[in-house]
Formats: sequence, C-alpha cells, structure tokens
Amino acid sequence: MTESYDRQAPETLALTGDNHVLQINWDDAHVSRHRLDALRAECPCAHCQGHSPEQSLNLTPAQFAGIQLTDMAVVGRYAYNLVFSDGHNTGIYTLKILYELPNSA
Repeated sequence: MTESYDRQAPETLALTGDNHVLQINWDDAHVSRHRLDALRAECPCAHCQGHSPEQSLNLTPAQFAGIQLTDMAVVGRYAYNLVFSDGHNTGIYTLKILYELPNSA
C-alpha cells in the first residue's frame, strides 16, 4: 500500500548507518529512511532538476558515493534545506518530498 502525505510532521530526524542515512520518524508512525547519496541525487533545486525535464542533470546516487550531510536548516514549516559535503546547498526538500520519496535504505 502506498502511503500519501497529508501534512504529517516529522517527530525526529537522525543520521544513522554510519551517518549515511537520514531517518525521519513521522507523527503518523511512518518512517522514512533515505541514503544521503540518493537524497543528493534527488535534489529538487532548479540547477539539478532543470526548469524542464530536458534540462535535468539526471543525477544518480553513484555520483555521490560517500557524501555527507554538513548542515540542515528548517525552512518555514514546510521544508528543510540540506547542505552536502560537496558544497551543494540550494536544495529545499519539502516535507511532502521527504515523506513520499521511496525509502532507499
């Protein structure tokens, strides 16, 4: 069964798996486990995804082996800005994206 986002809120966020997995426990008991390389490849910013599918960089997790999360900031009440060890810091990951993105870990 596919779960859908309906304004759930994260209760806890933690790095696990030797700091290579972001685990989010949501207030509806849903658990998201995202490898950092997969999150970096899914970066929703315009630079990575382009303004149209033809402009996408088509990033893959393999391009980001060993990447780390160096900072994370809350953006309003709807998202997190993730900063990665490659210096990339323009991705705003909405709660909806983080909830609905398939687990990669």
